[in-house]
Amino acid sequence: MSTIDPHSLDTPGYIVAWRDKQAFEAGKMLDDVMTFGEATRKAEELSKKSDNRFYWAEQLPQKFEPH
Repeated sequence: MSTIDPHSLDTPGYIVAWRDKQAFEAGKMLDDVMTFGEATRKAEELSKKSDNRFYWAEQLPQKFEPH
């Protein structure tokens, strides 16, 4: 059984990701790393300004290291 670790608004290491609602495009704003609360607020602001894209807070991806 898996468990989900809860995080607070002050948890660092989050970015804003997006997906276009009509085109098959998606992306991540990797240059701006912030706390979960800041990323959530920024995603909400960007969603209000844009009709074509959906934004959300996402944890910064870990660098891939092969075995």
